[in-house]
Amino acid sequence: MYCYSIHKKLIFHIFIKGHHGGSFFAHNLREIPIVFSKGFCIISIFEKFQDNHFKLHLMKTLISFLFFSIPFSLILIAQNDLSNDYYQENFIRNSDYIYKDNIKTVLVYKEGFEMDMPVLLLNSDERLVFRFDDLGGDYKKYEYTVVHCDSDWNTSDLMPNEYLESFTDDFIDEFQYSVNTMQAYTHYWKILPNDVITWRLSGNYLLKVYENGDPDDVIFTRRFFVIDPKVNIMANVRKPANISERDTRQEVRFTIQTAGIQLSDPYREIDVTIMQNGRWDNAITDLKPRLISGTELVYDHDGINVFDAGNAFRYFDLKSLRYNSFRVAAIEYDPLTGYQVYLHDDEVKKKNVFETVQESMNGRFLIKTEDMNYTNFEADYATVNFFLPYDTPLIQGKLYVMGALTYWQFLPEAELNYNYDRQGFEGALVLKQGYYNYHYLLLPNISKIGDIGFTEGNFFENNNEYNFFIYFKPLGGRYDQLINVTNILTFPN
Repeated sequence: MYCYSIHKKLIFHIFIKGHHGGSFFAHNLREIPIVFSKGFCIISIFEKFQDNHFKLHLMKTLISFLFFSIPFSLILIAQNDLSNDYYQENFIRNSDYIYKDNIKTVLVYKEGFEMDMPVLLLNSDERLVFRFDDLGGDYKKYEYTVVHCDSDWNTSDLMPNEYLESFTDDFIDEFQYSVNTMQAYTHYWKILPNDVITWRLSGNYLLKVYENGDPDDVIFTRRFFVIDPKVNIMANVRKPANISERDTRQEVRFTIQTAGIQLSDPYREIDVTIMQNGRWDNAITDLKPRLISGTELVYDHDGINVFDAGNAFRYFDLKSLRYNSFRVAAIEYDPLTGYQVYLHDDEVKKKNVFETVQESMNGRFLIKTEDMNYTNFEADYATVNFFLPYDTPLIQGKLYVMGALTYWQFLPEAELNYNYDRQGFEGALVLKQGYYNYHYLLLPNISKIGDIGFTEGNFFENNNEYNFFIYFKPLGGRYDQLINVTNILTFPN
């Protein structure tokens, strides 16, 4: 028996020999393809068998084969479905993602608050800044638009003229060629709202930048938020009720004060998302209150609002390429490949040792150069090489570099590959000069949620950042209003 895969179909072939009178007969040699496709099983037998003994033998073989092979086939198909479509170049996602290899260092933030999540107040003078680099080094005609989304980041049912006050798209005409860099690039930026693009509703928004006047030729997408505050939230972090999790996980409890809105059915009209640090893979969504007390919605569920606590972020300093800074072991320059930066070898953190790192920015990065004066177009690029010693390769999943430097995505280029000669996992990312935080995350097979405990450990004492997004959609309403975004940075008691 052998198996192979063809585009989401797992095909097994069984070669069975009939037995009669102590000898095998060649005419009973049969090939039976069994095709599993999207949960369906098709058995095709190309010939009728006249030998009853052979038929019985065949039936027993098929039953045994199906019993053992179906779970295996479903695993492979599910894993294929989880990954294949998402990483196709033309698959447009309503998430933070870069679609072109030449696009690097996408920054989206509220003006004056480069390190914060891009949250803007509706009908205010707050502005959104977005920047990015094109390593092609020449000028391209880029355009952008914004798309309104619901609380689950599906495109809303609204027409553009319902959530935008003016036009629906605009050119990016602010750019600067890099100066004094070994890697040539063109730096683009834009500020909005402006005379062309202005939003009129609160909610989740997707910034979409595209090329050649073709909205389907997307180069990157980034999420941002427009808030119309109508409720208040009180939140805290505590040890979970489950005794086995008290030292390794954190439970978030909170109360929403809804005096500012009229609710008919809070269970249907209010939606809540909680995000830990910048990660969307382990975000808790669609939360409903456990208790309604007057105008207060109480979310103090046991065992539901719980996150792995994790450990302190790893870090490295790339602000200068002239000397080895924190966590940098060596810097080399090659005329063909540019700067190569080699970090000190990492290690799988001990499961019983909690680290306190003053340099932690909860997974963020800050673009900065100490070698030149103007960071946006004088900071250079380097290939940063990571290495994590480990005795054997993994079969239970894949290891990734994770953090804002990968836009909190399990990117193919951020996957670590096992080096048998060095006995460890290695990988490389092209990054602009700056200061970076990161984790190593295991993505288990058939899972979309990373396991931080495998390489980093989990400690209740770890400092994490939690963001709460409160959405309101009145009965009969057509879109999800974003009525509160609250951030807590906590050293839990």
